Amino acid sequence: MLGGFGELGSRFEPRAYIDACVADVLLGQSATHATVVGDAALLLMCVGGGAAADRLCDRWLALTERSATDLLADDAAARGFAQLFAARGTHPGWAASLTPLDVDAEAAAHRRWLDRAESPMDTGVFETSTAGRVVEGLARNAVAEPNPLKRLAARAEEAAADGDQDRAGELLTEWAERAGPRPRVAQLAGCRHLAQLLVTGALATPLGVPDGWPDDCAGALLAALRVGQRDHGEHGATDDVSMATLVRRVLTARHAGAAEDEPAPAPEPPASADAIAAAERRIGHRLPDDYRAFLATTDGLPADVVFPRLLRAAELHPSEAGVVVISERTADGLVTLVPSRGADSGWQVIDVDLGLGSTAHPSFTALLRAHLELLEGNDAASGREVR
Repeated sequence: MLGGFGELGSRFEPRAYIDACVADVLLGQSATHATVVGDAALLLMCVGGGAAADRLCDRWLALTERSATDLLADDAAARGFAQLFAARGTHPGWAASLTPLDVDAEAAAHRRWLDRAESPMDTGVFETSTAGRVVEGLARNAVAEPNPLKRLAARAEEAAADGDQDRAGELLTEWAERAGPRPRVAQLAGCRHLAQLLVTGALATPLGVPDGWPDDCAGALLAALRVGQRDHGEHGATDDVSMATLVRRVLTARHAGAAEDEPAPAPEPPASADAIAAAERRIGHRLPDDYRAFLATTDGLPADVVFPRLLRAAELHPSEAGVVVISERTADGLVTLVPSRGADSGWQVIDVDLGLGSTAHPSFTALLRAHLELLEGNDAASGREVR
């Protein structure tokens, strides 16, 4: 499981799950995208979204030209897909290259896996530093014990095999309450009798998944994958101007038409380091360096005739798919930070103009420079000079 780019909380939340998967695709390494898509497809099938899962996997294959086997995170995931295909009574086209599995033999193998004792610490997440190796050594020496979530999955499978769907549903609810924000549904999907309930959406209510969510999840991931496939290009050339100088030039250019005895506006007081850090905690990851420098220079920027007011650090919050709105929303548009794996900073800045169309800037500095060039161009046309 990934999810390293967002703060998800302790339980599954449908909207947060989508946002975390999108962030993984846009900000993570391309080698991890298959795992994100495969895990999401397995989850979609378990909440009754088989058609959405097939659409997601079909388009992923078309976009990446990789093998469907890359979608299988491990043997448990392979067993889960096999049992769900059997329960649905169909083998989708995207899975044609997957090795056919004997579902009876795999059901037995899955039950052995569920019953297997394991260390209570996950040894696969430690870094290779000395401290990491010490912690891994402690984990390997920890007393092995049955995994409580696997025990619940096994009990739910027994109830499903006995035809007690009410009891199976109760156990699925308990499993969902304890499975965390990125539930490992392969534990459930690999169970032969339980899979027959999952494909009809038996896990949707325990996870709190609303109607239409599978299609929303697949659509958001496909949009992120398409963005990830584009070549965003390199940052434009930059001149050696500090953020403070750039802000001062913008304010001076805005003031060019005022009376000579009227002083140019001063920047807003800078945002504190604590305010910027708090904004990043709300958003879930680090802001672009040049935008951080902007906030540390001036905490926001007043509106101009052709430019909306830029928000203060305290006003920043994440929106859908990891997008961060950094300006007031006006009748003309707004300015947003959009996660972009192709940009060196990890973000693009999108200036949304409802009348003229949207413009993508490779950095926040590029946005300010474009605003300044527009202001200076208007001044040059009227014979004014900006210094």
